[in-house]
Amino acid sequence: MSDPLHPILIQELKALGTAHRWQIEQAIAGLDTLTPVRGQLTVEHRGTVLAVKGQAATIVTLCCDRCLQHFNHPLQASADESIWLGEASPGAASEKEAINPEDQLLELDADACDLLNPRGSFDPEHWVFEQLSLQLPMVNHCGSECPGPPTWSSDGRGGDPRWAALGQLKP
Repeated sequence: MSDPLHPILIQELKALGTAHRWQIEQAIAGLDTLTPVRGQLTVEHRGTVLAVKGQAATIVTLCCDRCLQHFNHPLQASADESIWLGEASPGAASEKEAINPEDQLLELDADACDLLNPRGSFDPEHWVFEQLSLQLPMVNHCGSECPGPPTWSSDGRGGDPRWAALGQLKP
């Protein structure tokens, strides 16, 4: 059985001195899937950043925006990112010097764009949720065999019956 994706304190990751690994095979809160999410995730404390690398895959059911039919869509995510811990930068005069994280964002490595409190925790389940959610299509389309928008009548006019009362107002 795989290790559940529970939040882990960043200080615990620091104390490990090595990467923490999860084998993922479970449902992810907030993500409606047909199959359990499967993959792996590695998190390593590297001083002022967390190095997070992972991949996950599952299948979701979506509704086609054109024909309104449901269809299954494979969802895969692969990410390798650095999350800044908000600690003092190496150029700071003192470790106790107050740092405004917004001022430091411009000085960060291009890969380090997220920010966590170094006294907080890392939530691997939420990280996997975010990565998979980013892979959801902007427009849901069931494929090249899509029958197109549904028609409301078979007489060729194809009007929506909900507009019938409005049509009666015409002279």
